[in-house]
Amino acid sequence: MPTTNKDIEELAAAFVTASRALVGIAIRSVEAAPVPVTIPQHRVLVLLAANGPQAIGTLAQQLGVNPSNATRVCDRLQRLDLVRRSRSDSDGRAVHVTITAAGRRLVDAVTEHRRREVAAVLRELSPDQVEAVVEALTAFSRAAHERAEAEWPDASW
Repeated sequence: MPTTNKDIEELAAAFVTASRALVGIAIRSVEAAPVPVTIPQHRVLVLLAANGPQAIGTLAQQLGVNPSNATRVCDRLQRLDLVRRSRSDSDGRAVHVTITAAGRRLVDAVTEHRRREVAAVLRELSPDQVEAVVEALTAFSRAAHERAEAEWPDASW
């Protein structure tokens, strides 16, 4: 376990380097989507797939943007039939966004493309290295509050 600032800085540098490789894989996988979407649009679809229907304001917070930006992203996704919007039953001012079956298929296609690329990289490592990488990345993902796909709800919205 790192105990000094120097240890943390070295680990952060290693994660930043690895993140460049992962970002490249992520971009290529989104570009291979069956329907053209941007990275922020894909992120909205992932948030909806992982967490279920959400208010525009909640999506905006998770994306780190203002609600009008989140609304524009959802407008485009709705035109593509990847999300559906509806008024909240409890608060008529609130708009909830739900991923559609087509949106979930897109997320699944992007994820499968990404899985294949990551698997190709993992094949370059020894079994011990793979085990260490999986353990470290699982812990990192939990600390970053990113849910594993196996934890996503199976609901069909």
